[in-house]
Amino acid sequence: MAEFFIIIVIITILVALGFGLIGMLKGGRRGSDRMFKSLVARISLSVFLFLLVMFAAYMGWIEPNPVVFSTSTQK
Repeated sequence: MAEFFIIIVIITILVALGFGLIGMLKGGRRGSDRMFKSLVARISLSVFLFLLVMFAAYMGWIEPNPVVFSTSTQK
C-alpha cells in the first residue's frame, strides 16, 4: 500500500515539474507566479515523500534492498 502512495507522490512531483516548465516558457509575471507555485509544490511534495518513505521503513511497510559490498581486493 505504501508503494502505491510513493508512486502517486512521484507522479505528482513530475506534474508540478511540467507546470513549472509551462510557466517558464510563458514568461512574464504570470509565468513567474506559476513557476514559483510549482517550485513550492515540488519542495513540499519532496519533503512529504522523504518523510513517508522514512515512516514506511520504520513501520516495516517497506524494506530496503540489502546492499553487499565486497572488500576483497583480489584480481
